[in-house]
Amino acid sequence: MLTVRTFLPIAIVMSAVVGCESPTADAQTKAERAQREAQQKAAEVATELDKKVAEIDQRAERATDDALREAAEKLNNAAVKAQEKTAEAEAELAKARADVRESTSRRIEDLEKDAVELREKAEKKLPKDEVGRLMKDVEDKSEAVRRSLRDLDAASSETLDRVKQGVYQRVEELDRAIQAAKRRV
Repeated sequence: MLTVRTFLPIAIVMSAVVGCESPTADAQTKAERAQREAQQKAAEVATELDKKVAEIDQRAERATDDALREAAEKLNNAAVKAQEKTAEAEAELAKARADVRESTSRRIEDLEKDAVELREKAEKKLPKDEVGRLMKDVEDKSEAVRRSLRDLDAASSETLDRVKQGVYQRVEELDRAIQAAKRRV
């Protein structure tokens, strides 16, 4: 039978054990709760961080798209301006070619008329073989003028001045050849 004497020491030991276990179990429960709360907070922070990173990514993507769009627009505008400048340069080159052709065409026509008249006079006054030699130089110079005019059509803006000088020089050479032939007739 359990008497007060035996029961009392057992009750004291039991209450000490139960008292000891209670704070430890309480602390463990608190620790577990704190750990769950910390994990929940960490998950919330991670979710919030993911949202902020996604926002930053979206802003960066928009900024990149805007920069690419702006660069493409600038490139397109530059290409349009370059095409306009090219068209202007080609028009100026065509006009310069036409100006050279126009300024020399009347002179060339006059020189060719002179050459025809010279041939007619030479054929009347000189033997046939001498007329051939005399007119050969004039014909060669006339062909050189025609080649120069063809070169003028192919001249670029960089070579136009050189070709133009060549045309003027060939015209002068034709004129000198005709004048020299006239002196012999």
